[in-house]
Amino acid sequence: MTEQTNSPAAELHETAKAELLEEVKKKKKKKDKVRSAWISFAGRILAQIVGAVATVVLTLTVLHQYKGVDTRPSKDPVASARRSEPALAARPADEHAVAVLPMENFSAEPGHDYLADGMTETLIADLTKVGGLHVISRTSSMHFKGHKQTLREIADELGVKWIIEGSIVKAGERVRITAQLIDAATDQHAWAESYERPVADLLAMQAEVASAIANAVTATLPGLPRSGQSSATSAPGIAITSVRPL
Repeated sequence: MTEQTNSPAAELHETAKAELLEEVKKKKKKKDKVRSAWISFAGRILAQIVGAVATVVLTLTVLHQYKGVDTRPSKDPVASARRSEPALAARPADEHAVAVLPMENFSAEPGHDYLADGMTETLIADLTKVGGLHVISRTSSMHFKGHKQTLREIADELGVKWIIEGSIVKAGERVRITAQLIDAATDQHAWAESYERPVADLLAMQAEVASAIANAVTATLPGLPRSGQSSATSAPGIAITSVRPL
């Protein structure tokens, strides 16, 4: 009798238990789906954030590099010539090529720079008249005003063997101009001279001294046609304070 009454109850208990387990399984599956959906959503958000950050970093990098390059045409002809001359550094030194570096102003007054620049231009103009001598242009030479490079570095960049450098000193009404011809490969002087005279006629003085230097350079460099004039006789009225042909 007892077995008959307990059997339905046991079945009911088992049924309830099965339904409860099924409900638990359904809730677990639902939670798993929700969790998977959140994980997938979070992954997409994270990927978008990483992509946005990478895009911003790339954009800033490109803008920084572009900002460092000035694409505007330069108003400075010397700087423009400087950028257009990298191929010159690869040229072998020309035995008959010379560069006249800007003369330095050793006067007490900085305002006398015009004397040094005028002497440099006049000397370049006179040297260009020498047959067989290749003279670097004023634009290229003036770039090295106040240069920090060695003479060999300058010669390699310009493709020349010879460098002319010098200085001007104005004291009262007299001017002293010193010039020297240097073999850039050995850094040795091939010729040096100093000239001194009154500054009453500045233009005539510059022309005479430039002519004297040009003649001296012509007589010193090998293989050039020589005029037969020395620097002492090519510039009348110039007092030579030191004569040091090397």
